[in-house]
Amino acid sequence: MRVEDSVYGGPNGTEIAFTDQPITGWGGLAVVARFFEVIGIREVLAKALPDGRTSPNQVPVVDMVMALLVTILMGGRRFSHVERFRSDPVLPKMFDLSRTASAMTITRYFGAFTKQHVQHLVDSVGSGLWGRLIPADPTAVLDLDSTIFERYGQQEGSLKGHNPRKHGRPSHHPILAMLAGSKRILQGIGSLICRRRRG
Repeated sequence: MRVEDSVYGGPNGTEIAFTDQPITGWGGLAVVARFFEVIGIREVLAKALPDGRTSPNQVPVVDMVMALLVTILMGGRRFSHVERFRSDPVLPKMFDLSRTASAMTITRYFGAFTKQHVQHLVDSVGSGLWGRLIPADPTAVLDLDSTIFERYGQQEGSLKGHNPRKHGRPSHHPILAMLAGSKRILQGIGSLICRRRRG
């Protein structure tokens, strides 16, 4: 369809035109795509993410995680919300994804993660990105604080203990290290404190 053949002249000189080019309502994410490119996030993720899959038809693991990350930035709160990203005609090209994975593929990949995989991911992303995002400052103040995440299942490491919101519920109680000025979390220690042993 030729654009000049589909221009409608509205009131007050307003023109409405149609195009065959793909468009998106998430155009503002172009800034995020450029930021990811500048900090080299794909290279960092390639080194941080394990990939022992053997299927000849597999989606690259970096593409899977990039789709999930952008879905979170779009307001996604469940793995199934990755379909918002997949159904957009522009976003996969904007973030340089060769293919996009389904929500089931992503959950199957992360479901195989072990504690060692998570620790390697945290360490690799931390060492690969923090130096670029936060310049070294010898006067910076490091705050240690803790938070509570109540759990509703049998998640590994969750125990009953101090929980001001949900008394008696199992919870995780991680310690967080953050920069006082910027409130950036540098590290989270997954050990539980102030807990009562079972039995």
